[in-house]
Amino acid sequence: MHRDTVFMVLFGWLLSAVVYLVGGIDHLFIAVTIFVGLDYITGVLSAWYRKELSSRVGWWGLARKSLTFVFVIIAHQLDMVAGNSNDFMRDAMLMFIIGTEGISILENMGKLGLPVPKFITSALFKLRGNEDQVEDKEKMS
Repeated sequence: MHRDTVFMVLFGWLLSAVVYLVGGIDHLFIAVTIFVGLDYITGVLSAWYRKELSSRVGWWGLARKSLTFVFVIIAHQLDMVAGNSNDFMRDAMLMFIIGTEGISILENMGKLGLPVPKFITSALFKLRGNEDQVEDKEKMS
C-alpha cells in the first residue's frame, strides 16, 4: 500500500470520527467554525495593530479554540444519552459559542478602531444568554 493511500485512509477515518462526535456538519456547525476562524483572524490583526503580536499567545489561542469543540462533543453526547433526537443541547451549545465568539470579534474590531453596530452586539449577547449585560453596556455608552 502506498504512503498516500495510508494517509488518505487515516485522514478519512479521523474526519469521520470528528463529524460523528460533533453530531454532523450542518449550517449551525459551519457558522460556529466561521465565527471561530474570524475571531482568531481579527484577534491576530488587533494584536498586530496594537504592536502586541506574540506567537506564544497565538498558539495558546489556537489551543483554546480547538478545545471549544470539546463542549460541542459533550453536548451532543448528552443529547444522545438523554434521547434528544432534536439535538437541543448541541444546538444550544453551538449558539452559545457563536455568541461568545461574535462578541470577541466585535471587541477585536473595536480595538481596530471600527464602529460596532449595537443591534449585532445585542443579538450576540442574547445568543450567549447575557441579555442583562446588553443593558449594562448601553447604559455605559
